[in-house]
Amino acid sequence: MLLEGLREQVVEVGLQALARGIVHGTAGNMSIRDPESGLIAISPSGIPYPTVTAADIVIVNDRGEIVNGNRKPSSETPLHTMTMRARSDIRAIVHTHSHYSTVVSCIRPYLPPILTETCLVAGARVPVTRYGLTGTPDFGESVLEVLTPDTKAVILKNHGLICFADSFDAALGIAEIVEESARVYINALAANGGQEPDLVPEALIPEMTERFLASYGQPKTT
Repeated sequence: MLLEGLREQVVEVGLQALARGIVHGTAGNMSIRDPESGLIAISPSGIPYPTVTAADIVIVNDRGEIVNGNRKPSSETPLHTMTMRARSDIRAIVHTHSHYSTVVSCIRPYLPPILTETCLVAGARVPVTRYGLTGTPDFGESVLEVLTPDTKAVILKNHGLICFADSFDAALGIAEIVEESARVYINALAANGGQEPDLVPEALIPEMTERFLASYGQPKTT
């Protein structure tokens, strides 16, 4: 089976996202790029996560053309392939329908810096796209319009969340952190009578991020 290991990763990350409550039913989709061939393993369209097998995962090229597989790929394949073409460093994409991130997408142009952890991992602001027509290249264009070389997460207007990384573990972690930040933000708005809550000072975020990257975690061994 072509790229069997990557297909199995797509199956596993779907199950993990389902278990963590950031996807439901057949919503959301995941993809990962093979660094050698450039081919992409992506979720099939409309199959519930618990029943997806490695054989259901579809292999496409970076134009979304099917190279191998018996299933129809995700309807959001253009979103994945367009993003990967725009950013060669992106290897894994996790697109979720996370509840609180979607709430933010309906009321704000971006998720502001409400939690230190999110600022360190995803940046000061997580942008919200304009409304894009799902299942078409317009949806991908809406993401490219807000994508920068450093963007790790984008909230999709009236739709959900998409996160980018070099592995599924990292992308899934970013998705969880952004969703927690969105949850805190929405709850803080409610607790504050709809007024903007206190935020992390944006001027401090570059220094905090530099310190975090330099000192967090265990020392690397040679």
